Amino acid sequence: MEIFVLSDRRLSSIAEWQRAIDAETFPFPARLTTDVPFGRLNGFLPAQYDGGLSGFECDHWAPRSIVDEYPDVGAGRDWKYALALRFGTRRGELECAWMAAAAYARATNGVVFDTEEARVFQPEEAVQLVRKIEGNRAVRARIDEAVKRKLFPNTDV
Repeated sequence: MEIFVLSDRRLSSIAEWQRAIDAETFPFPARLTTDVPFGRLNGFLPAQYDGGLSGFECDHWAPRSIVDEYPDVGAGRDWKYALALRFGTRRGELECAWMAAAAYARATNGVVFDTEEARVFQPEEAVQLVRKIEGNRAVRARIDEAVKRKLFPNTDV
């Protein structure tokens, strides 16, 4: 799955991004690795979530390519920056990616675009979605187990 943060400003570092996540006071905040310079993000960004390893794919994209593919996302404006966040079904990936996106969008006065729903989330809406996801952790754990059983029916994954 893939979400994008579109903004007219970039954060200068992963440490600044982490401060934005911390400012949201999520119950189980993601802890991004600071080993990769922000300007060189291009691939998997490890994170700690709820006592375990997690993370998501993260890359800088040309905002025009996103608006060209999804015309409604621009809403008649040209964004300067786009940050792509991709995640799968591994534990914590969804939470980490959405937390990071919501905090980044708020810190840069941007928006989060969810390609799955073809919907633009204002920063506060994205933060509320993260709170809802975290509030449904028990449900998420059951979904994760069901997905694993479906994908790997004959293993002890």
